[in-house]
Amino acid sequence: MVEHPQQPLVDIVIPVHSTSRPLQRAVSSALRAASDAAPGQCRVTVVAHHLASERVRSMLSAEQRAVVHVVESEDRGSTAAVPRNEALRRTTARYISFLDSDDTLDPGAVTRWLGIAERRGSDLVMPFQHHENPRVDITPIVRPLRRSDLDPVKDRLGYRSTAFGLIRMSAVRRTGARFDESARTGEDQSFVMALYTGAHRIDLAPGLPGVLMHADGTDRVSRQLLPIRETVAAALDLGREPWFAGAPDELKRSYILKYIRVNFFPALEHAVRSGAWDAHYARSGNAVFEELTQYAPHVTDQLSRADLRVARLLSPGAGERELLAALAERRRYTTPGALLTERWTRVLGRQAPLRVVAASAVQMLRYRWALTAGTRD
Repeated sequence: MVEHPQQPLVDIVIPVHSTSRPLQRAVSSALRAASDAAPGQCRVTVVAHHLASERVRSMLSAEQRAVVHVVESEDRGSTAAVPRNEALRRTTARYISFLDSDDTLDPGAVTRWLGIAERRGSDLVMPFQHHENPRVDITPIVRPLRRSDLDPVKDRLGYRSTAFGLIRMSAVRRTGARFDESARTGEDQSFVMALYTGAHRIDLAPGLPGVLMHADGTDRVSRQLLPIRETVAAALDLGREPWFAGAPDELKRSYILKYIRVNFFPALEHAVRSGAWDAHYARSGNAVFEELTQYAPHVTDQLSRADLRVARLLSPGAGERELLAALAERRRYTTPGALLTERWTRVLGRQAPLRVVAASAVQMLRYRWALTAGTRD
């Protein structure tokens, strides 16, 4: 029987809840991502969720079973929050790195992140995320040329809500960061926001190697149609977290603006196009929008005129065609309605559409360059 080191430097954690997941692929990538590490520095831990550990071991190759640590978590919850929190409780490593079972790490990624963290004293190393499909990932929308000692507000870290990369466990314990086990989607929001609020230092690892997001996962909860309140519950529930009261208003505002733009409005469109739109959904959407905009002061001041038009259409319960037209208008980023705020004094705000869209365009260029330029630490 192989002995697993009790105090590895890095624990690479892969939760798995279904035998249909390509676990061997994820584990192989995790082993290659740490292949340059010294013996015993990196451990791959698979956390079985709604599966027995023996069943998970049978999903691995003989070579993988010899080196991978498999543990079981409680059989509750429908998301990866439970097994991830189990890993946080159990790990004895200095750092933890999460990987979904249907995604992969690029060769050398973890040892690269470890070098950055040890050299700079990072609490969090944010990775380059690239995709198997043509999607362009522009998050986080950082300041031009910025890559180290990131500021959660100035570098708009709220737009990156995934818990990938390398995380120092002392920062997790200090901030009380945990995954939200009550949310049906977006369970990682509370974890990353706690880190953004309390981390001493956050660094970016631009370019390859990074995390490759695959497109073959078919059972992700985030793809299911949910009631609008459940779709954004992960954001609204942050108020229950003990660290939330100490978060600066500017960070709360920047995060909720992202959530309205990236999660709330697309959820409305998904409801219309899937046939779920009706008067009840419109009333729910209106109530949720009011709740979101009370999250922090001056949220609506930095929404576009087109955004606010969509919001106003929720109150009387707009028809499907009118609402779809308004939702399309807010995405036309060459038009004044999508770029300008209603108050002229807010047009050039850091979180206002004009600056976010401009910074996003720069990030798109950086993303395409990074795919071909390789590592730049």
